[in-house]
Amino acid sequence: MNASEPLGLIEDLTVQFPRRRSIGDIRPKPFIAVDHASLDIRPGEITGLVGESGSGKSTLARALLRLVPFTGRVMISGTDVGALPTPAPLTYRRTVQTVFQDPLQALNPRHKVAELVGEPLAIHANFGTRNRQDRVVATLESVGLDASFLHRTTRELSGGQRQRVAIARAIIVEPSLLILDEALSALDVTTAASVARLLYGLLRPDSAMLFIGHDLAMVRQLCDRVHVMREGQIVESGTADEVCGTPRHAYTQLLVASIPRLLPKETHELRPAT
Repeated sequence: MNASEPLGLIEDLTVQFPRRRSIGDIRPKPFIAVDHASLDIRPGEITGLVGESGSGKSTLARALLRLVPFTGRVMISGTDVGALPTPAPLTYRRTVQTVFQDPLQALNPRHKVAELVGEPLAIHANFGTRNRQDRVVATLESVGLDASFLHRTTRELSGGQRQRVAIARAIIVEPSLLILDEALSALDVTTAASVARLLYGLLRPDSAMLFIGHDLAMVRQLCDRVHVMREGQIVESGTADEVCGTPRHAYTQLLVASIPRLLPKETHELRPAT
């Protein structure tokens, strides 16, 4: 893929859900969760998507995963997502992986870390048992864990360790796009910063991340470009410095004003030293 070409292209994406009928309302208008949203996701970058709860961020992500019906055009790594069946085929599910806010809900607490991280290899690729084990260990090491975690369950891990296991499980098949849906929201500030540094280090030139959150201080440090959602619409887009430092839209200004102290991007606190 040419570095100048977007890895993900979303044009006029609309997601709507039917409302329940009420007395006197025979044909209620559908609820529009995402309203003609357009944005692009570029390779080698972390794209931020911010907004209040209920703004449509997670619904947009579910559309990219082919979990909800939508209209508009969505292209991810050359795949026309709208043309895919539901559920999406394995080839596409390997291309796009997700890390959610609560790893306890996403990871089976009865399974060992080795099973949790290794399962995608059994589903998406043909690896011998030994090769699979080696790859699991290497992936755990890439997220700051080691082989001593293989036989632990998630109940034996801290919140930050659980989220690292969830990230390892997502990246072991080397997806083109990693969606992080409020993946740091449940972590304390120190752990969140540590995991954020990890994410930046995992980014490849031919891959991208979509970071969904509401912490603009974190978004400014971690993301290259940011899109702001309000009531299903993208109301502002730009570089992280532009959106978080000199916001143009009144809604973005309100979000920025609600942050007690927004760290300057120049500190690069979350990015590894080069």
